[in-house]
Amino acid sequence: MHDKLKQAELHVHIGGCLSAQDLAHIAADFYREIDWQPFVENYQRVFCQVADPVAWFDAAVLNRDFSLLEQGYYVTDKDSGDFARFQARFDLLIYIARHLKQKLGHQGPMLDRIFARHRAEGLRYVEYRAMSAIADTYEKFKAFHSEYATACMQASDEQMTVRYIASLPRDNAVLSYRWLRQLLDELPQLRQTIVGIDFCFWEEGYPPKSMTAFFDQLHADNAMNPTHALDVVYHVGESFFDKSLESAIRWCHEAAMLNAKRLGHAIALGMDPLVAISRYDDAHVAESASERLDQITYDLKHARAMQAFGIEVDVEAMIAERNDLAKLSPQNKVHRTYDANRLAEIRLRQRFVLHCLTALGTVIETCPTSNLRIGGVPSPADHPVHRFLESDVNLLIAADDPGIFNVTLADEVNWVVKHSVMNQTQLAKRLGDPIRFALRTLE
Repeated sequence: MHDKLKQAELHVHIGGCLSAQDLAHIAADFYREIDWQPFVENYQRVFCQVADPVAWFDAAVLNRDFSLLEQGYYVTDKDSGDFARFQARFDLLIYIARHLKQKLGHQGPMLDRIFARHRAEGLRYVEYRAMSAIADTYEKFKAFHSEYATACMQASDEQMTVRYIASLPRDNAVLSYRWLRQLLDELPQLRQTIVGIDFCFWEEGYPPKSMTAFFDQLHADNAMNPTHALDVVYHVGESFFDKSLESAIRWCHEAAMLNAKRLGHAIALGMDPLVAISRYDDAHVAESASERLDQITYDLKHARAMQAFGIEVDVEAMIAERNDLAKLSPQNKVHRTYDANRLAEIRLRQRFVLHCLTALGTVIETCPTSNLRIGGVPSPADHPVHRFLESDVNLLIAADDPGIFNVTLADEVNWVVKHSVMNQTQLAKRLGDPIRFALRTLE
């Protein structure tokens, strides 16, 4: 049974699957043609180091020495908790992918390399995700997602079933969703392959409540035509330094209540609050007045349910605070310090929301290496997977961006076995077969 944990990959971004060796192989004939100056300038700004990608590729392509390329490209523990560092490294493959597209008119060599790598690793089912940063018209949107989805459709065979999840921008969810539906109407052969929608990238500034119109439309469309239904996977509780820990926990619950089937990362639900606030000076002390108002509304709504978990809501005090906050600009910062009592209550709030997710059937996608290297989890002992395993919440293990992290899905499963109190048999029994969480039942 434990082998099944290593055979179904349900949270993986296509671009993030490329290793340093893959990049060298793909770009061998054209890396000198790329204008690297914008990459070099951003790399200098983020790392305060001079980057020379041509020299990196010269060593890799001409001398089979990948060390420079790996040092420049791979995200390591030294990058922990800094998404800008991740993005600066990730941009290396973005420049290659764009040039490949311009050169050939498609990205076939990149996709073929990814599919071959995952076949060799023994994967039997994969749901790939991808988002375009330049799909600002329907034509661009269709060209991007149809290429990736078609490649996934063609790669699917008896050895490895391949499906595609379209990652949509949070700031343009409704329109891009309509474009996706239009794409599926125009290319019905992709309906079996495109199984869902993902929201990823920056989550700060995009509370789940801002997605209500999108979810309302999606649920209406799914109800009207169940055979063409789409599910949602939703990155949340991964990067949340702009808000209090209570609000970060609430966002996870709100995304689940909107009926997102799976939540990506949800670090806020499992990392101990004392660890969370210790990552930076004054971490999570401040949030906007509007965010605090949303938290008060949530607490008043769920007061009775939370009381069963030992969380006491002072209704009169919260109403008074709400009245005071209503006089402020929504952008005004509200500062609230943490003490032992507040931290203890936050742990209870984590238990409460994990219980709610369990009741809803929501699945958490935990990505160990990703959480350590870009999610700001300080150490293996602090990883949220430990609390997830202690709870009854539906849980799966995934690799997120295995290429740029230089890991495999099997590595991630082995990591959990190594750092948790469970052996392989116990972990397999706790998690079950992850294929049951696929976005569409396999035929």
